[in-house]
Amino acid sequence: MKQRFLIILTVIVLLPIKLAAADTLTVEQKLVSEYSRMTVFRNQVWQNAAIRYDQRPFTLTDISVKGLYDQRGNAALAQEGNGKKDFSAEVNSFLVLNQSSRLFGQASYRNGRRKNVVWNENSDYSMLYPYVVGDSIGGFMKEEEYKFSGGYAYRFGKWTAGAEIGYRAVIAYRDKDPRPRNIISDLQASVNEKYTLGLSVQVRKYNQKSDIKFLADKGSTSVYQMLGLGMDYIRFAGTQTSTRYTGSGIGGSIDLLPVSQNGENNGFSVSLRTDYFHLTKQLSNLDYTPINEIKNIDVSLETAWTRQIREWEYGVHLLAALQQRTGVENIFGEPSGNSYPKLSSIDQFKNTTLKAGLKGRIGQTLDTNCRWGWTLLPSVGYGQTKPEYKSNGRYVEIASASGGLEAQSLWKVSKMLLSASVAGGYTTNVKSEYSLPGLDTQKSAGSALLSNIDYLSDDHASIALKLRGDYVVNKQYALFLSANWLHQEYKNCGGTDRIEVSLGVTF
Repeated sequence: MKQRFLIILTVIVLLPIKLAAADTLTVEQKLVSEYSRMTVFRNQVWQNAAIRYDQRPFTLTDISVKGLYDQRGNAALAQEGNGKKDFSAEVNSFLVLNQSSRLFGQASYRNGRRKNVVWNENSDYSMLYPYVVGDSIGGFMKEEEYKFSGGYAYRFGKWTAGAEIGYRAVIAYRDKDPRPRNIISDLQASVNEKYTLGLSVQVRKYNQKSDIKFLADKGSTSVYQMLGLGMDYIRFAGTQTSTRYTGSGIGGSIDLLPVSQNGENNGFSVSLRTDYFHLTKQLSNLDYTPINEIKNIDVSLETAWTRQIREWEYGVHLLAALQQRTGVENIFGEPSGNSYPKLSSIDQFKNTTLKAGLKGRIGQTLDTNCRWGWTLLPSVGYGQTKPEYKSNGRYVEIASASGGLEAQSLWKVSKMLLSASVAGGYTTNVKSEYSLPGLDTQKSAGSALLSNIDYLSDDHASIALKLRGDYVVNKQYALFLSANWLHQEYKNCGGTDRIEVSLGVTF
């Protein structure tokens, strides 16, 4: 895997040199344009490969190495751990091959370690929940992740067509009892068309194989097939330590983007996206008995309006998202050997999540006649989640509102481009109620659930600082160093700190 990944990484690094069309812009002009371009104010619309033709009018590649430190204390989900250390290397490239063609690609490698993970021996918790394998011991989790993607967009007349494919592989393990080993493959592909109005179709294939071993002399501990809100599948508790998750998905979007003028897409844009994902959990040691299924529907709407008048820029961005997750438990009869006959299926778990956010933008761009530019980004948001377990009436409902302001600034000093941003915000709980009949709060699973509820419903303030310096070596290359710091102070759960440092080259 590593040799194959290094080959892909080398190809993506060399593509800009071999394939890019002659570019009249210097790397400094490109960087100034990247800092001030309003396209970064939109996110969802660029998932359409055909529309990415208009993402920028020039070739740009950056190669970077990053280090990440994240410490969360009590302000964390028990199943995801309360700390993380990562090292990663990444290449991103956007190539203007000629007037009609665009090529884009990304490759990355990440090696990290999560701390104090309990009641979850799997990877990709946000995708698999609530149907993970859990135990009260848990511990750290080492992870290696490989990702790469590539896409192509071609314009013929007033039409643009594009396609993109992406692949992610993860190996996660622990070399201390209990010793899980998770192997993930995640393949995604999309086909897109665009004529001011863009249409896209995406497909996905997902697999995760998980095995837990115990090598210590003291023997094994019980593992549980979790069902959500502190419930587990009692019939299969104990020694079923091998699981397989298989999933597939399909989605699509309708995207409207204003016609590009001088590399900017000023005006009104809208992107409506929907995705359906189905996942099955199987017990490998019992002839791959399918004990649980997940049916997940995501719908999101992004709208944005941007306008630029000389050096002044304005924008409004709205994102609204709905996720509906249904968990299915399969009921089985008496086994015949390792074969369990399926009798029925029951929709037991349900989680509805709503999110909405509104952001504004006003600023003055940095151009050839100005050595200083600035931007203000005020924002407000609302989020709500309600997981339910039907048979025993358990539910949790949490809602919160947030507000914040980010200030960005960019200076040009000789051969240096210096950027800084500071952001502050506050999130307050507006609803927190739950009913958990029969939950034993003295046991580890019960206390972990209550800890999660406390964290998710806790008021907190946040402050973020981002610094970056780009040194222009010559017309083609620039070196950059960046540092990001995020601190969150929770009312009851304490403080968190996240620090990321990056070093790289842009050309």
